[in-house]
Amino acid sequence: MSYRIGIVGCAGSGKSTLAQKVADRLDIPCLKSKAITTEILERDGYDYSSGIQVERFLANAGRQSEILRRTLEVQAEQDEFVTDRTVVDLAAYAVCEMHQCDTMALENVFKACSEVVGEYTHLVLCEWDEGPIGKNDRRTLNPWYQFLVHALEVGIMDYWGCEYVVVKTGDVDERLEKVMESIG
Repeated sequence: MSYRIGIVGCAGSGKSTLAQKVADRLDIPCLKSKAITTEILERDGYDYSSGIQVERFLANAGRQSEILRRTLEVQAEQDEFVTDRTVVDLAAYAVCEMHQCDTMALENVFKACSEVVGEYTHLVLCEWDEGPIGKNDRRTLNPWYQFLVHALEVGIMDYWGCEYVVVKTGDVDERLEKVMESIG
């Protein structure tokens, strides 16, 4: 069986660490979101000290469409993978950030995401943790913003009829074993 595993979760939920662990265990590629977003942030002159939330900077119509296009291209190049960014995440951040300004662009992103979500063989949701989010100069530190993203991710997966496994916060090795058990 070829695995196309998507780890879903808001910033600070541990999805990148878990994605790498699952990929290592299965000996398949781990596709990391930072490979795409870092390039865009640097190209467009984002300054982490600016006070502008990184998610808000990325979530304009042009950048969001580019992130979606590049994410889909990278995933299409692989027969199997584990990724720390899924179309569920992209749709949630787009809804969160674009719902008041560019509803047509948002509709296009949401529709495109819904059309390809079925290409994942497994979806794993990293549960939101209400505790403080660790500062790494790459994420919005407001835990309530991250809760909003998490709630949108859950709602979107339910709305699209996705099957997914929820892994609780905590020890990464316990989370890894839960994922491995769920994929058989």
